[in-house]
Amino acid sequence: MDTACWNAVIVGCTQNGYYLDSLRTFNLMRRETQVSHDFITLVSVISACGNLELLLEGQRSHGLAVKTLVNADIRVQNALIAMYGKLGENNDAKEVLALFRSLDFEPNEIIIATIISVCTQLGLAGFGKQIHGYVFRFQFHTNSFVIAALVDSYSNSGKLERAATVFRHSSEKSVAAWNSMMSAYGFHSKAFR
Repeated sequence: MDTACWNAVIVGCTQNGYYLDSLRTFNLMRRETQVSHDFITLVSVISACGNLELLLEGQRSHGLAVKTLVNADIRVQNALIAMYGKLGENNDAKEVLALFRSLDFEPNEIIIATIISVCTQLGLAGFGKQIHGYVFRFQFHTNSFVIAALVDSYSNSGKLERAATVFRHSSEKSVAAWNSMMSAYGFHSKAFR
């Protein structure tokens, strides 16, 4: 089997929620064949690590990406940012910010929502405000996950009115945005209006 065949199995497992099978297949590929991985392999493996909350495996995959120079690929960088964002570890959150600062392409909604959440975890309200600027520059202010992340960020930094303003001005109020806003009012011991 070649890389494309292995990738078909690994990607299929990851996309269908069989994350552990994806990692097992990847380990089998590395152990029993001379076939080398590529960016497609690593994106799926990194995603599986994030979904399983396997920090050590994720860090190993990151190291493998760096060692084989695949980490320069945009899709691998996106997967790493998403994985570290899901894991929520403070040191990893700093890694996410470092990856974000080194991006040489325009971020997508998933990256922006993840970065906002990371800023919230680290208590970096100033950096979170800068990211809010990205939201408007890249027209992500209609994305429900971005809105929910912004509401959480402003609420956690003590700016309930700013969180409410973001919520009120969002064009589509998703369940995630409503949950974030209700949590914000609860967190600040205020009745939801």
